[in-house]
Amino acid sequence: MSLMERNKLFNRIKLVAIIALIIVVVGVVIYLIYGFALIWQAMAATVTITVLAILAILFLCLSIYLWIKNLMLKRELDKQGNELEKTSNKLKNCNRRLREKRASDKES
Repeated sequence: MSLMERNKLFNRIKLVAIIALIIVVVGVVIYLIYGFALIWQAMAATVTITVLAILAILFLCLSIYLWIKNLMLKRELDKQGNELEKTSNKLKNCNRRLREKRASDKES
């Protein structure tokens, strides 16, 4: 092999090595971009899931609070209904006694 052939062969090997290196660098950059995109999607999904989980917990707490408040209001309404019924009965008794007293006064 002559010197000129060696130089041509060496230049071709250098050219192939440079092309291979460029392909590897482009591949690495594309892989890093792809990896970054996956990480970015995972972070975005985590943030979204966290926000939705917090909202779900808040709505669950709110529904439990409103359910308990509704239950307490029903109990209070029942108590007030019973008290109103007792007061109504007392008023009926007072009216009945008042009529009896007026009737006895008219007889006298």
